[in-house]
Amino acid sequence: MGTSGKLHNSLMEILVVVGMDQHTGLVPDNLPVQSSEKLPGTLPLFTTAFEPQVLAACAHEVANFPNSSSIFDSMASYSTSTWSSTIPPSPARGVSSSIPPSSAKGGKTRRSQSLRRLTPTGKHSVALPVGSDVISSLPPLCLPGNAYVYKDRPKDHVHYLVLTDISGAHSYATVYTFYRKFLASQVRGKSEYTIRAVPLSDEGEEGTRACFVPLCCCMVSRAPYFFTMRDCLTCLVQQLHKDVRTMEMVVAEFSSNLALVPCPPPGQLAISFQLNRFLVTVPPAMDPDRRVLDMPLHFPFLSFSTDAILTLVACILTEQRIVFLASDYALLTIVMESLLTYVQPFVWHNVYVPVLSNSMVDLVEAPGVFMMGCHVSHREKIIKVPGIVVADIQSGEVFMADSIFDNSELPRFPRAAAEFFKEKCSSMKFQYDFSYLHSPTPTSVDEARKHRETWQQELSRDIQVAFLQTMVKLFRDVKEYVSTVNHRRYLNKDKFLAAQEDLDQPFFREVCQSHMFKRFLQDRMDQKRDYYSIMEETMQWQGEDKAEIPDNKLIRRRKISANSPGQKNRRSGVVNFGLEANGPTCTFQLPTFTQAHRKAEKANPVHFYESCIQKLTNYLENCEPSMRAPYLYLRGMLYAAEGSSMIALEDFHNLCSVDVKLFPAEHVQGIINSLSDLERTQLEQKGLYKGGPMERKTMLGKLRRMSTEIDRGQGLIIALDFDQLPQRDVDLHEFSKHIRLLDIAVDSEVIERLFQSLTLEDTNYLDPDTFSIFYDCWKETELDNNRVACQLPEDCLTREEGVLKVSKLIRCDLGTGRLILTHKRLLFRTGDRTEEVVRIRDIQNLEKFQHNTVLTSADALKIYSKVDGQSPFSAILKEERNQWFMLVQELWCGRNIAEGTKDSQVVHQAAQNVLLINAVVLSGEYDECAHYDGVEQAAENLCYFTKRRKEGKDNLPEATTEVLIQRVNPSLGESVRNTVEALLYTSGDNSKGDNRSSPLLWCAMGSGQVKVYDASTWICDQQFIQANNRVCCLLAVGTDQVWAGSFDTTIYVIDIHTHTANKQLLDHVDMVSDLTISQDGSTVYSASLNGQIILWSAATLQKQGQIWLKNVHRLVSIKLVGENLWCCMKKSLMLVNREGETLHTLEMKDEGNSPLQIECFLLSQDGMIWAASGNSGRLAVWDSHSYSLVKNINVSCRGFSKMVQTHGKIWVGGKCGNIHIFNQGTYGEEKELVAHEDAIRSMCAAFDRYIMTGSGSKDGKIAIWRV
Repeated sequence: MGTSGKLHNSLMEILVVVGMDQHTGLVPDNLPVQSSEKLPGTLPLFTTAFEPQVLAACAHEVANFPNSSSIFDSMASYSTSTWSSTIPPSPARGVSSSIPPSSAKGGKTRRSQSLRRLTPTGKHSVALPVGSDVISSLPPLCLPGNAYVYKDRPKDHVHYLVLTDISGAHSYATVYTFYRKFLASQVRGKSEYTIRAVPLSDEGEEGTRACFVPLCCCMVSRAPYFFTMRDCLTCLVQQLHKDVRTMEMVVAEFSSNLALVPCPPPGQLAISFQLNRFLVTVPPAMDPDRRVLDMPLHFPFLSFSTDAILTLVACILTEQRIVFLASDYALLTIVMESLLTYVQPFVWHNVYVPVLSNSMVDLVEAPGVFMMGCHVSHREKIIKVPGIVVADIQSGEVFMADSIFDNSELPRFPRAAAEFFKEKCSSMKFQYDFSYLHSPTPTSVDEARKHRETWQQELSRDIQVAFLQTMVKLFRDVKEYVSTVNHRRYLNKDKFLAAQEDLDQPFFREVCQSHMFKRFLQDRMDQKRDYYSIMEETMQWQGEDKAEIPDNKLIRRRKISANSPGQKNRRSGVVNFGLEANGPTCTFQLPTFTQAHRKAEKANPVHFYESCIQKLTNYLENCEPSMRAPYLYLRGMLYAAEGSSMIALEDFHNLCSVDVKLFPAEHVQGIINSLSDLERTQLEQKGLYKGGPMERKTMLGKLRRMSTEIDRGQGLIIALDFDQLPQRDVDLHEFSKHIRLLDIAVDSEVIERLFQSLTLEDTNYLDPDTFSIFYDCWKETELDNNRVACQLPEDCLTREEGVLKVSKLIRCDLGTGRLILTHKRLLFRTGDRTEEVVRIRDIQNLEKFQHNTVLTSADALKIYSKVDGQSPFSAILKEERNQWFMLVQELWCGRNIAEGTKDSQVVHQAAQNVLLINAVVLSGEYDECAHYDGVEQAAENLCYFTKRRKEGKDNLPEATTEVLIQRVNPSLGESVRNTVEALLYTSGDNSKGDNRSSPLLWCAMGSGQVKVYDASTWICDQQFIQANNRVCCLLAVGTDQVWAGSFDTTIYVIDIHTHTANKQLLDHVDMVSDLTISQDGSTVYSASLNGQIILWSAATLQKQGQIWLKNVHRLVSIKLVGENLWCCMKKSLMLVNREGETLHTLEMKDEGNSPLQIECFLLSQDGMIWAASGNSGRLAVWDSHSYSLVKNINVSCRGFSKMVQTHGKIWVGGKCGNIHIFNQGTYGEEKELVAHEDAIRSMCAAFDRYIMTGSGSKDGKIAIWRV
């Protein structure tokens, strides 16, 4: 048995508490006062909108109280090792004033010391099931009318939310707002208040003011159990009012209990449980294809006329932009959810925000399709926005905004279907009192409640049947116009529209263009067997289509189907399309939540699961056949949560044979993927998986998520022990060690810039609080980005892309959604669709501007593209604008520099800067951070490529870019850059059929490493050779060896195919400086600085001879000419024979005849000797036969370091990083290339087609040039 995990079908995903308390104080929200809600003459305390905070976030074995500084005894619910660090202390409006002016400290969201995470991610931590972006968006949604405190205690109230993540998946929330009494004291010189909780009877003392502060308990579920969650939260708030324990303890215990409650599968089984002596029932969905329904569906009929409701249904089906208005936020979501239930099987996949806070109302100005809701107080502003359908729940009006007196633009519901629906509704009673005037008075509270529940269920059933039948009336014949051509099906829209009444054609034309209709049509084409198809058959059989005059072809088809042998069986579906009036036929009651369960296992829910499993096992032995499937489903879920994966899979296997519609394919796939090799073998041996129904049902899910889980890692959390973070002030050296250990950055220059940003260069030490908060923000962003990447469609991101930044919900030219910044592109995610806004390389300019509309004025960002015909893209980012401008600009500048300098790795460095900047900005929101007062300066300090582009350092001349092919950084992933001491190109030997015989570029590094690149892909081999000192020369010996000479006096003999150095030559007594080989390849000459030259047999590696040059201390290079050697000794060039005798000497002189230092030389193909000075811009050319000076060449350069010849050209590398190209025949300089930011330390040629140059450690890169 494994360890217990989260219950997959848990009723509660997370419980979040939002508001203000003694830990947060009252901090003004800097929002305009809503004067309509406040009485004139009241104190500032009661007229100021304050900033709500996330006070608690609790889920399965995860509790976080980001503002609380107290630790409580958590034995009954959570152990301290499971507390999570993934919840951000929520700003009320995302990252508020992300890059504020340094002088305007008051403009930032203040975050106090208590806002830090309680602990870093523990060894056994469990991540919260809801993303931190969703949680941080909750405060304004929990208090959509702004957070005020009150003199008199308001009544508790409830409203409902629908939350949408980046993938378009919905979560559903119920918010219960209640009020606690506090005493408020104003902070001297500020508009902030400290508060202290007191009993209702406490009137306070002098200098304080009694006030009632809102607290919101927000329960989130994956299913729309709005009223069930309301029942649960009512019990919680009652417990909070009377329990003497701290709020943290009560909330943690409550959430730990609710996390154990499973949701029932679709069908006839409900689940009930006892909560504070109150029986809560969780109803099932009526059908696997239908949504859960635990709320009455008649509320729209209490506000709107039947005609208005049909108009709204028409607007939804034609995908209009709809805004609902209400004086009570609770009505918005319930009415909108009811309407979306009415249009089933059509499913709304567009933007859906049922509740807009005051700060979010401007989203209604966004283009695109949406459904939104806001307070009726915004009506005058809303009706000025053209093209919006306004549904005023308060007045029952439905009209087109900006055209109140002419609603001809509203979609018209088809006449025949409207009359059919009105006839169905004529017998419905939408008022409970009217329906039960004839009934006797119930004699008990339970009986009264049962009466009302029965009435609601029957009425909801009648409403659903009426709407479903109306949907069938509208779209039943669509299949008649589907044709198949070349095995592809398509709808003949023209014929379909022509078959409709003339007045109805505009409606159907718009519907056919909608996203919802396309999905509906696909299901019909696939002959999906669901409640819609059953209702369709039922209506045909019952003859409920008299209002319609079908054509003769359709009549003949129906007559044939009515007499078909299978028709009798299909008629049984008349009473089985998931709309039973009496609700569930059976209820499974969970065991009571007791402290015995909690204490027995100490924060382990296994004991509770075992009790449930035992109870279900007893039921399964004696249950009706129709109840076997839901019982197996529940028991399998509980076994999986308990950790008994193999037993759970047995239950799911048996479920397949009973009711395959209930089979949870994705969850089973997750269980199978998590099995060990031994468990997988056992599973196959049992025959439950291989070739069975589970394999067929889960294989598609496995293939669908394989790349996501492996490539993106499913947001894998790497645990970090708390003692790995610094506990005291750290200097740059210690800071660098920690940053590398935590895998945040490796490059020493990047780390130094980060250190300067976090300390604002005011001190040489960084305090541990700042470090800890920065790390938390870094990890939080990393987890959020990984979560978003996993939620995107698999083909959305390329393998070279990752998510760098995700915005909160914004509006832009493409509608309402979220911006996503990747390595290559800016994407926009709305609903379940992702659109490409612009490629980073195509950005022409970025512009910050103020977006002014009839509703608001907000900070916005405009992005211009250089693609012809592409309009500028505008995004209203509000307080995130400056931060997004900075991040996009850094990535854009990095991309431009990468393309200009042909260095693709710059893009990855710019992306790393983006992540660092974001983490610095987020951590700068905490007032205990060292950079709190200078977050803008801190962020700008990390915009390295933005600065470089402004300074024009990477603007290469056209002559350079024409021949520069690519740059490679051999020090990538290392803490410091190293000098590229030597380069060697080997062509490989493909005749052997060995894929390791491809062309290679060998790089000898100042660190003593020899790295190898595949010259066709420029991918570095992970294996490298490590010498004890600098490797300064390389030589290819035959087709199987590369010799590497090192300053550790050793020559390493490297196997070209295995990239290993198993042989070493140790006869030198000084640093090896150069290697050369005889023309026949049989003898290798090696030289050391002390003048020792050794001759080696290339075949046997034996020493064949030795030459000692007398009085030589700087022998830096040698060249073989016949039997003699030209030797460069800095002061001169010497020609010596094999006995070491000097045959001739050449010296370089300046204009004043003073000797110059010779740094490098070569023997050209036309018999000339070229030599270059190391301390001046002078070159000398001698005739190699007569030894006479032919030419002195002077260029503007502080010295030369290397030279190579190809195609009649002499390429000379300078110490200033430039390359000078000379004509071998005329000795004139033809071109100067801007190559590196440090001296060129190595050069080599490849097939007379390419030149490779390597630079000193300040640059540390290799450049590849086209000859």
